[in-house]
Amino acid sequence: MKPDNNWDNRRDREIRQTLNELHAMEEGGYFDGLTVSANVPEDLQVQAAITAQMNKGAPFARKVALLKPSDNPVGPALSQFMSQLKVRDRTEIYKTETHRKFQDAVGQVRILYGKIVRGEIASNAIVRSIVGGFMDTFMKDRNLILDLAASPHTGQDYLYDHSLKQCLLSLSLAAAAGYSRSQSIEIAQGALLADVGMMLVPERIRLKRGKLTESELWEVKKHPMLGLSLLERVHGLSEAVLVIPYTHHERIGGGGYPDKRSGSMISRFTRIVSIADVFTALINRRSYRESLVPYQAMVSLLSMGGEGQLDGDHIKQFLKTMSIFPLGSLVRLTSGRIAKVVGPNATEFTKPIVSVLTTENGAPLERNAIIQIDLAASEEKIAEALPYHAISHHVLDGF
Repeated sequence: MKPDNNWDNRRDREIRQTLNELHAMEEGGYFDGLTVSANVPEDLQVQAAITAQMNKGAPFARKVALLKPSDNPVGPALSQFMSQLKVRDRTEIYKTETHRKFQDAVGQVRILYGKIVRGEIASNAIVRSIVGGFMDTFMKDRNLILDLAASPHTGQDYLYDHSLKQCLLSLSLAAAAGYSRSQSIEIAQGALLADVGMMLVPERIRLKRGKLTESELWEVKKHPMLGLSLLERVHGLSEAVLVIPYTHHERIGGGGYPDKRSGSMISRFTRIVSIADVFTALINRRSYRESLVPYQAMVSLLSMGGEGQLDGDHIKQFLKTMSIFPLGSLVRLTSGRIAKVVGPNATEFTKPIVSVLTTENGAPLERNAIIQIDLAASEEKIAEALPYHAISHHVLDGF
């Protein structure tokens, strides 16, 4: 059964309408005497560019929409070769270097996206290098990587930070789901590139302060197809990688976009990235809403799984690696002390491993006074999930 592609509905009508309007304006002499593109209204320039890009990319998008790459685990599972550092085994130099590498990688994603838009990327080597740059740390210290990936973004343009974080969360989910190293890297690559099409969404919409209108939301919903039109020029991307950017907003119940796929028509690779994408979006502030406390974001994921929007099995894997109080979360303990979640308990989702950061009165502890508690082996419990900025702290405090 082939996926239901809606190429003859609103999307194509909009393209034809815009082209007809441009042709009519040209025949009417609107562009006569214009020597620089700046004399053409900006919105018209942007719409013309997007229309041309969609028109050019439509055949490739049709081809990718029909792909159904194998998504069953093949070969030794990546998780078999992974270990996990203890909090006491991390040096300050190691933590500082890992954090610096993460910050540098956000900048690399920005450069990567810009090069793809300008057509300067000839192969997927840069994509692989960004993902590969985290593999050694991930293999020995997944918890630290997940802490960085689950931290909220503080700047204005979230796109590059979001893309890297959903890449790292997807890598973790792929490993938890039993995929091999090569398959996990493919999933992570697809996640890293999933939102490259947002580069062609006008910034006045992408960075808008306030809720999007229906027409603006429609512009955003073009980004899966726009992304494929850009990725067509990047050599070496596998079918599995290409399918992810096009389908990561599809939902199992059929309520997603662009093709309203459902059930088995959505690959397992895509289902993993969709979970990472939703979680990352929920914990980050948008111009039209505040960020959710990570615990609330996890509850929302569980709800979406129960409603059949997201893959419930993969959400369970996410829960095992992150806990119901995701890594990096701040929580208040029954003693009144504030702690940070630094490790999951795979069978005790509500009782993670935490590092205590404050006294009962809320006074911050010195680094050498921070202690770890395994709540599964303690009488102390979590009394409350707190916002990320409930206390002043560094992203790696407690780890």
